[in-house]
Amino acid sequence: MIRSHHFAAILKPTAAIANSTTADLVQLLKNAVQAVGLVSVSEATATFTPHGVSAVLILAESHVALHIWPERRRATVDIHICDYQQDNGPKAEKLAALLAEAITGSHDRTRWSQVTIVG
Repeated sequence: MIRSHHFAAILKPTAAIANSTTADLVQLLKNAVQAVGLVSVSEATATFTPHGVSAVLILAESHVALHIWPERRRATVDIHICDYQQDNGPKAEKLAALLAEAITGSHDRTRWSQVTIVG
């Protein structure tokens, strides 16, 4: 049986995050993923004109995606972490907390939706 943990949020990023470069956002994701003990295996990014950035890390455990709309000062985050070989639920929760703080400057997780699926 496989279990997966999904976290999603629409956040208000700090001005610094809203105006970050694509490379800075990828590094933010990589740092958070590494800090919780997950494994990044690939990345994809897109920069939009006149503004906006999407960054996705493919993980050995699934993925994490970050999309920034600087003109609206909004960010969306999608985290999907599977339990294929071990219980990664605590790592998924910690990743959501780290990204919330890194993006908003706050520990507030009230804007997050969470679901665990078993199949």
